[in-house]
Amino acid sequence: MEPKNEQPNSSKKAKDLNIEGYPVGGLSIGGHETCIIFPTLKVAFDIGRCPPRAVSQDFLLISHAHMDHIGGLPMYVATRGLYRMKPPTIIVPISVKEDVEKLFEVHRKMDHSELKHNLIGLDVGEEFYLRKDLKVKAFRTYHVISSQGYILYYVRQKLKPEYIGLSGNEIKNLKSSGVEITYTLTEPEIAFTGDTMSDFIVDESNTDVLRARILVIEVNDVYPTCLNL
Repeated sequence: MEPKNEQPNSSKKAKDLNIEGYPVGGLSIGGHETCIIFPTLKVAFDIGRCPPRAVSQDFLLISHAHMDHIGGLPMYVATRGLYRMKPPTIIVPISVKEDVEKLFEVHRKMDHSELKHNLIGLDVGEEFYLRKDLKVKAFRTYHVISSQGYILYYVRQKLKPEYIGLSGNEIKNLKSSGVEITYTLTEPEIAFTGDTMSDFIVDESNTDVLRARILVIEVNDVYPTCLNL
């Protein structure tokens, strides 16, 4: 039977939280699975068991390679292929990129499927544009294995103060003559830590993490904790 060209049904999902104007969904069960979703940005952070709603997110950012954070990765890519969705962009720590590539090769061999995707390895401090006005930057976190968090920045072009109040024609003429009339404003919007000790807070290179409008921190206790959004 051919699969219908429909996205997975998310009508039975739990109601989203609304934080700073963003719907936020997902699931976090310590040691079992984590996946935090910002649906208006088409972004998911981590993919423990690939909850159905995560499949419709175009961008997936993986914090580290523990199974409760990366275990659903092949299913995420395979399900998007099943529903003929465009290949997703997946960002992983550069330290595990080669192993993730091998993982997909193994699944291709077993499954005889293409598993199309765009895999990006980022190191701490490196950036990648998800779209023209939205970029992601990896930042250092502190865990028992190699890990990193991510900051989403809005990137906007703003008119320089000295040109505010000019008419449209004046602005057009200045631009045509080669005058740089705008400047780039980069604002930290959303930060996600994944599993980390509190050391990331006092890391001077992580200033923007604490400046973000929304900061998602996973809390790990001795016993599993559960958050269902």
